[in-house]
Amino acid sequence: MSIWMFVFILAGLSHIVIPNYRWVLIHIFTLGVLTNSILVWSQHLTEKFVQQRLPDSQRPRQVYRIYAINIGVIITLIGNMLLIPALTITGATIIAVLMAWHAASLFSQWRSAEGKRFRPIVAAYTASALCLPVGAFFGGWLSLDPGNPRLLLAHIAANIGGFAGLAAAASLNILLPAVWRSKGISRYLRPSLVLLAAGVAATIVGALVGLPEIGLIVYVTGWVLSWQQWLGNVNLAQLSYQSASSITAVTWLVLSLVYYTATLFFEAEPALPTLALLVGFAAQLLLGMMSYLLPTTMGGGPAATRAGLMALNRAGLLRWTLLNGGLLLWLASDHSWRNVALSLLCLGSLAVFPVFMVRSVKRQRAVITKKAPDPGPEPAPDLQQVGIGLALLAIVWFAVGAI
Repeated sequence: MSIWMFVFILAGLSHIVIPNYRWVLIHIFTLGVLTNSILVWSQHLTEKFVQQRLPDSQRPRQVYRIYAINIGVIITLIGNMLLIPALTITGATIIAVLMAWHAASLFSQWRSAEGKRFRPIVAAYTASALCLPVGAFFGGWLSLDPGNPRLLLAHIAANIGGFAGLAAAASLNILLPAVWRSKGISRYLRPSLVLLAAGVAATIVGALVGLPEIGLIVYVTGWVLSWQQWLGNVNLAQLSYQSASSITAVTWLVLSLVYYTATLFFEAEPALPTLALLVGFAAQLLLGMMSYLLPTTMGGGPAATRAGLMALNRAGLLRWTLLNGGLLLWLASDHSWRNVALSLLCLGSLAVFPVFMVRSVKRQRAVITKKAPDPGPEPAPDLQQVGIGLALLAIVWFAVGAI
């Protein structure tokens, strides 16, 4: 995942020389960064949630699957950059077959987890993995019929709503209370996941026949069941980059889909909320949860874990403010230079994540090896960072807008 993150940053900096750069950037993130993350963490969390560790003899098979999927991703990217549909379809087929294999592996673990409390989580991970082959099919079809609005909506519904959305919802039902240090998991775990899966299927079918509204309503309802309970976990004393990013990402998803669904009743083909879904939801949630999962998985004791979490929370509320405030103003602005400045602040707050990730690993390892002392208790949230972020955004809005 880290390699794809660096590739994404480099591609963003050099996008003017990349053919079809908008498509390429979106798919470097979704197929490169996001797919690898979901592939790895869905397996890790499955084993953790149902206390069912696979034998080490199966690890090489998982690694080969990851390598092969990345070969498919590279072929897909090259095919679309060079506008060669055959290459794009070949890459999409490789991804689809290997993700179906991953789904079969998860399904096998689901079957053997009978009676386990968190078995529905594994079912959701399995459904998530099955959605990517569907999305890949529509992606390959789009290479032959680019711009087809029905195919595009079905593609996004399968990949973002199904693949990313189901994996996110399954994980958050367990992890979000831990991030906010509150008690209990969602009371609506099973019904919310069922509604999400049904909503994805109905949206895909509906998109193809020109009636996606019903599926979207079902899908949003599934998210709202859990979202309204997660909002009750919000506690300013526990505010951090990790906690704020996770709940805000879900808020972007819910509100964007509510707005888009409502617009469908008044417009035949409203603009898809692509930026809100990819940046506000997917990217923000991925980095927010990685900022929690990496230190807690690395372990080493409470002191070492705190050191890792604190390093990833450095300037966290400033980054959170620039991301969300910058994205909101970016979507609201129609001034080209202002949009450039806002996009730099917004995306820049995400692009610096690898720097904080490396520092976090070093700090945590130093505590584990006794080369650094216990960092002490985590400090109270620094709300001044929010004020600084808002001030920077205001300066950009008015100063650049005057050009």
